[in-house]
Amino acid sequence: MNKLAQRLERGPLLFDGAMGTEIYARGVAEPDCLEALNVSQPALIGRIHRDYIAAGADVIETNTFGANRFRLGEHYRESEVRQLCLAGARLALEARNAAGRPVLVAGSVGPLGRPIEPVGAIKRSGAERVFGEQIAALAEGGVDLLILETFTALGELELAVDAARATAPDLPVVALLSFDDELNPARAASALVESLSARGVTALGANCGAGPQSALSVARHLASLGGQRLAILPNAGLPHREAGRLVYSAGPQYFAEQMAELLEFGVSIVGGCCGTGPAHVQALRRRVDGAAPGRMVSPLPRRAEPGERQPEAPSTGLAAKLRAGEFPISVELTPPRGIDPSRMLAGARLLQEAGVEFANVTDSAMARLRMGVISCAALVQQQVGLETIAHFTCRDRNVMAIQSELIGAHALGIRNIFALRGDPPRVGDYPKATPVWDVNAVGLITILSNLNRGLDANGTPIGERAFFNIGAAFNPTADNPVKELRLLRRKLAAGAHFVLTNPVYDFAALALLRQVFQEVEVPLLIGAMPLRSAKQAAYLQNEVPGIVVPEAVAKRLEAAGEEAPQIGVEMAIAFFEELAQVAAGAYVIPSGGRYDLAAQVVEGIKSHRS
Repeated sequence: MNKLAQRLERGPLLFDGAMGTEIYARGVAEPDCLEALNVSQPALIGRIHRDYIAAGADVIETNTFGANRFRLGEHYRESEVRQLCLAGARLALEARNAAGRPVLVAGSVGPLGRPIEPVGAIKRSGAERVFGEQIAALAEGGVDLLILETFTALGELELAVDAARATAPDLPVVALLSFDDELNPARAASALVESLSARGVTALGANCGAGPQSALSVARHLASLGGQRLAILPNAGLPHREAGRLVYSAGPQYFAEQMAELLEFGVSIVGGCCGTGPAHVQALRRRVDGAAPGRMVSPLPRRAEPGERQPEAPSTGLAAKLRAGEFPISVELTPPRGIDPSRMLAGARLLQEAGVEFANVTDSAMARLRMGVISCAALVQQQVGLETIAHFTCRDRNVMAIQSELIGAHALGIRNIFALRGDPPRVGDYPKATPVWDVNAVGLITILSNLNRGLDANGTPIGERAFFNIGAAFNPTADNPVKELRLLRRKLAAGAHFVLTNPVYDFAALALLRQVFQEVEVPLLIGAMPLRSAKQAAYLQNEVPGIVVPEAVAKRLEAAGEEAPQIGVEMAIAFFEELAQVAAGAYVIPSGGRYDLAAQVVEGIKSHRS
């Protein structure tokens, strides 16, 4: 039995309080990197450890929460992982050795600070290596246990636990998730216990969050599941800004009174997170010493959770037509550069008169400033009556904004979402604009799929499930078709329901499209943009990435002279005749705002299919 388990056999354990907010509370100007203080101001960190021990803490945590390669890289210190972890462990051990009583040292490990696949671009194997590097250094430094804390994504916490078990199998692990206090925690608690109980952690639970009352709700749900040692280390309430710093509202006595109730639910480890200091630990020490033996509460009444007893999913018109084997045709609408959407809406009405039922609304394509896609899609649906397919890019939004906008789109009735990475800003109006790309297209599809299960990007329940019809992009003329197919498979595995292609002009691409048709089980909507001239063909071929226009096509347009636009329409229709067995629908892109040409393509496709 490890040291932590042995100590827990004798009764509840008291962990220390916060490190970061305590550093600020002691008047330290905001440092470049908190973990670097282990080297630059070791006396300060050592004094905080000693003060927590003097207040009664049984366990102190190293100042290494963000000492991983990614977070340190933000301060150009990615090469200092081992140095800062060893220094952090040494300072805590020195304080422990001077305590005169048994005290354990926990190596603190936080999340990486970057989204991990399938939501983000960081590979799971790479994330495990980064966690392993930090954990190996803490183990080398001599810590007694590991505390994996303030994780908001259960999948990332699982990776950290696996890395700990692989890197330092003899060290006990306390694994903590940060619960969203606005949500019913029952499902998240169940998932946490189900996942981590099989991974050999010594204790699991929650930290950070809104405060002790919220923590009590979490503890009740965790305790009702039974069979695990529980650890709860909440914040001292919610913060407010004072003189440029965050100050937390819950005082030591209130905090201790609220935390005392946790012990009644079988909580084995208590302590504090942000905003708690030695005074909070001292007040809590008296409650821990006077606590009666913990008891397990009876299981709580079980509520239906997202994913259970759900109503039938309402279908979008697009999804219904694709399921029925009909041939939906959508035409692209370009949002305006200014505040007047009248031209876009007039184009939508023209298309509706031509028999079009769906409209693709772009999201600042080519990184050029346009009215927002969600507002434009809502205007088209509300004022014209065309069902929209909203293009949605990862370029301009962080992972929180992505989810907020998608939830808002759903509330406005915009349910068809075409997930795109987005063109880089350097090709558009603002080449020095900062791209976000918290997630890529696969990550965006994963987020949409999670929302369809009533979950956020972290896998946390958010209430009722959404009903998005998710589209993925595929370029049949990509320079590396093997890579493009591999990416498509990842998008489909993430949950895409249909596929839209780039405009096709090259008959050589038909072989790849037929291969995709044979391999995937989701419908393909083939892209077409009627060309107006040889000059436009040259522009697309040489200046626009992702589009291939063969020389033979350009020569035919050049020979047509003033009749080139009509030839462009005829060629677009001819491609759909060739693709009759492959295409489940058409995605027509007006060229230069020529909605009249797009309408002719729509009429031609319909006449050939009738």
